[in-house]
Amino acid sequence: MIAWEERPVEVANLLNPAFCSLLVRDAVDAYTKKSGAGMDFPLAFLVLPIILHKATRNALPGTTISKFHVWFQNHQELRIGFSARAQSMVPFTKEAIIFAMQRGALAIDEHGLLIAPKYRFRKINESAEMTICHERASFLGKWFSAAGSASHILTAWGISLR
Repeated sequence: MIAWEERPVEVANLLNPAFCSLLVRDAVDAYTKKSGAGMDFPLAFLVLPIILHKATRNALPGTTISKFHVWFQNHQELRIGFSARAQSMVPFTKEAIIFAMQRGALAIDEHGLLIAPKYRFRKINESAEMTICHERASFLGKWFSAAGSASHILTAWGISLR
């Protein structure tokens, strides 16, 4: 991980741990509310490469009525380069999860699943793009909760755990 002071301004702004941690938290919170259980830890590593990549984010369906496997069959092009992008985002996702856990915005339950405890957020001025990212991260959490096992979701995106 590059030291904060040495990161290019664009990277520091887009991959700010506070912003990234909120996106992961949005997904975990929505997943938990929809499923009644915490999110499998590996799924958190899909949030940033999907949500921060505008073309992928924009290709997501508008509602959870769209079944994951059916939608994915019609959007196979999204797998191109996704594995490499997801791999490059691992350090930022780890940083975001650690940041959120240190502040009590994320936790791990007794089953080893990610949960989003009640948390009081400071009010910030968000751009329209940031608002869209938050909304899509919440959608992603809901959608993943109905999509099947974490291994099924990861496999669909072309990700294998090592």
